[in-house]
Amino acid sequence: MKLFVSEVMHDKEIVDTVFEASIGAIEASKKYGPENVVNGAFGTYFDETGKLLTFETVYRTFDQVDDVQKGKYASSIMGSPEFQEGVKDWLFKSVGLDIPCHIIATPGGTGALSSTVKNVLAPGQTVIFPDIGWGPYTTIAKEQRTPIETYTLFDGDTFNIESFKSVCTEVMRKQGKVLVFINDPCQNPTGYTMSENEWDQIIEFMKDISQEGAFILLHDIAYVDYNLNGDAYKKIFQRFVGLPENILTVIAFSASKTMTAYGMRVGAQVLISSNEPQLMKVVHACGNTARGVWSTVNNGGMKMFADIALTPEIKARYLEEKSMYVTLLKERAEIFIKESNEVGLPVYPYQEGFFATIRIDDQIIKNELHLKLKTLNIFFVNVYGGLRVALCSIPKGKLYGLAKRVKDALDELTEPVQEEQQ
Repeated sequence: MKLFVSEVMHDKEIVDTVFEASIGAIEASKKYGPENVVNGAFGTYFDETGKLLTFETVYRTFDQVDDVQKGKYASSIMGSPEFQEGVKDWLFKSVGLDIPCHIIATPGGTGALSSTVKNVLAPGQTVIFPDIGWGPYTTIAKEQRTPIETYTLFDGDTFNIESFKSVCTEVMRKQGKVLVFINDPCQNPTGYTMSENEWDQIIEFMKDISQEGAFILLHDIAYVDYNLNGDAYKKIFQRFVGLPENILTVIAFSASKTMTAYGMRVGAQVLISSNEPQLMKVVHACGNTARGVWSTVNNGGMKMFADIALTPEIKARYLEEKSMYVTLLKERAEIFIKESNEVGLPVYPYQEGFFATIRIDDQIIKNELHLKLKTLNIFFVNVYGGLRVALCSIPKGKLYGLAKRVKDALDELTEPVQEEQQ
């Protein structure tokens, strides 16, 4: 039998746990009423009324973008010069940094992730992810025909530096090159943010292992603008300057998430290395991917971001508006984490951000709990090691008592197992 699809692609099937859970929540809301459903599946920010949050500053700025500007192609495959300048200002200049880099506009942060995997690894070479991470990382790897190794994210309540080192060392030994992902701050799906000391250990390890081959760090900062320390976090980027020539750092920035403009698909791939000749080869390769895969990024979205980033009075209004919702996230998290601790519901170490994750080591119990909660109109996302709770999409009123409802459901599933063991 002749295949319509190529032999290497014929077994692909799109199974997205986030969209699957989200559709279930939507259908339940239609059937039982949204007031009777806990939608902890959506990875986008919803306000306290259950409406998708759209920053007033962002969309009024977008309204001011000329229709022709919105409608035409961007002036460069790499992204418009003002957008590139806006990204530099947003990530670096805002905290007094002057970091030499090259910037390529991408369709959201996902475009930056995918382009990096495609252009730094050959088919068959391995990419390294955290074991608990954003599900589409795996989809990206499969799309590029790239095997995956994972490091264990946690050692107790801290980043597992020894697992990180061990896996990177083994992959370097096998293929002479490492591409490894770190999602920080506000890690998806756990809400963990690494300490400066943990980052220092990572950097020192990168320096050592880069003597054996090329080391590429993909720093996924999708939620950087929702951390509790604000722009101060961005001073970490200074650590990426002046590293050995065998090191390339790629920062994957999502303007879409920062601006609550998820559908505009605007992001950036920020490339940093002291090895300028090799860096330029990556820039050209990624530029070619941009032209051949998505052509140009949403021009109106880039202009809107640049206008906010480079106009002090508009940026000040944006930051004031955003701060209210960072505070709201903190308040939601405090309710859920506090009550989880009180009732004994295990949760991975959470510090800040959109998501927390209920820890369930037994795969069978986890899957059963996921299904059982659906019957209670509670919708979470099934991830490795647990169930992701989207604090970003659950109003405070629905968070009160939620941990106990989940713990009660979990106890009903585990009590028979405990009785058998006794």
